[in-house]
Amino acid sequence: RTFTETSLYGYINGGAELYLEYGFDTLVVTELVCEGRDIKVETYRMKDLEAAFGIFSVSRFRCNGGAGLTEHICRSAYQLQFSKGPYYVSIINDTGSESDQKKSAEIAAFIIEQIPDPPFDPGSFFSEGVDSETMKGAVLVRGPLGIYNGIPTLAETLGEASDYSALMIRRGQDTLASLRFNTETSAGAFLNKRNMSPATKTNAVSSDSTVSVITPNHIIITF
Repeated sequence: RTFTETSLYGYINGGAELYLEYGFDTLVVTELVCEGRDIKVETYRMKDLEAAFGIFSVSRFRCNGGAGLTEHICRSAYQLQFSKGPYYVSIINDTGSESDQKKSAEIAAFIIEQIPDPPFDPGSFFSEGVDSETMKGAVLVRGPLGIYNGIPTLAETLGEASDYSALMIRRGQDTLASLRFNTETSAGAFLNKRNMSPATKTNAVSSDSTVSVITPNHIIITF
């Protein structure tokens, strides 16, 4: 079954808004029967790599180990999720058995081979790069629904921002939120609400957070 922006609500009802906030294109749902057991494959084509990783980042939960089929992947007994290129894929089995987990991994490996696009790269958010272990807990948001699902404690701080993508990581005891705004006007409006000038390089906004202006469109907040 195939779903577009207008029909997505018919499949996931209230959850559709989150996908649309990130930038949704098409969903293809494939239902398989493997040795009498059901496996469902949901393939979301998003607008870009960031959107696909963003949905993945707020959907993964209690990931187990396993072979690194691609850079951004999460396994649990009943679900295997990954993002690569503009695709976010969720593979769900009914039993959680070892054989069904193995079959899900085989399906994932096949799909991954069909995607020529690279995985999401955090370099545009953090120029020094982000190591793979840190990326296991990274969250990318594009609006209030993503924040609420990913890091709700930052909803008050980032709730007034708009027209942006933000990658949030943990570094030591700090949380870093790297915001890339689509326009200088949007970035300026965000800074003005904090009584800061876009020309300011670094400024304390409270006793436990700072804002660093990297470029007129790029701001990093450290909490």
